[in-house]
Amino acid sequence: MELDQQMKDLLPKEWQEKLLESQKDTVEFSFKSEGELPLIATKAGGIGYIPKRLAYPVNSKGQPLSLLAQINFSEIPKMDPFPTQGILAFYVDYYDDLIGADFGDNGSADGYRVLYFDSTEEESYTREEQVMKFLPYQEEETFLVVDTELRMIPRLTKQPLFTDIVEFKQVYGMTKDEIEVFDPYADELDELLDFGTRLGGYPNFTQTDPRVYEKEETHDVLLFQLDTDYDMDGGWEIMWGDSGVGNFFISRQDLKDNKFENAWYTWDCM
Repeated sequence: MELDQQMKDLLPKEWQEKLLESQKDTVEFSFKSEGELPLIATKAGGIGYIPKRLAYPVNSKGQPLSLLAQINFSEIPKMDPFPTQGILAFYVDYYDDLIGADFGDNGSADGYRVLYFDSTEEESYTREEQVMKFLPYQEEETFLVVDTELRMIPRLTKQPLFTDIVEFKQVYGMTKDEIEVFDPYADELDELLDFGTRLGGYPNFTQTDPRVYEKEETHDVLLFQLDTDYDMDGGWEIMWGDSGVGNFFISRQDLKDNKFENAWYTWDCM
């Protein structure tokens, strides 16, 4: 059954319309284990594409950052105002128990990088060359989020707004707690409106939306969200702490200008 019809069967008419009007385009991703993938593939974990003209990203101690995920825009459905070509890559610090996040300053990029390459024609570091960068630190404790290399399979869809985030009051004119009509349907809607890993759309958090503490609401677009996920047969796992979620945000203007270096990153868990 289509999502629109499911909501119509569940909600009073006035809230059917409001929820449907709140929908945003989003690219949702599922995962598939296929072993080692090409450097330019859309993937979570593993080894990605980085042109050799660039220094490999490292933390303040000189330790290499790890590929969290990368998106090859030529492999996914087009969605305005995201690029239509090139690769967007997210790197984080697996040697840090906070996985590269600075919860006092979400814009601090010491423990993470968001890199955009508008073409894949330049020569990249090979898989072997990148693996070699980690060998001097093989005895160090690591805090992995993605435990292997996974193909990310895209699906363009629409996502309604139901979670208690900063956009909620902007869209509905009041907070979620103030809309009592939602209460009887909360559990059903939470189950229906699956969050998951996505490009664009609305974020979800296991705790409070950290953007409520921003002095200015500049990072108003969910750039990318990687949610906890796993293979039912135990073949692979994506895990943020205790079943959490990681988010990258960007301003709408920076997204239009492809200025991804200004994106900021946070994650939380139960």
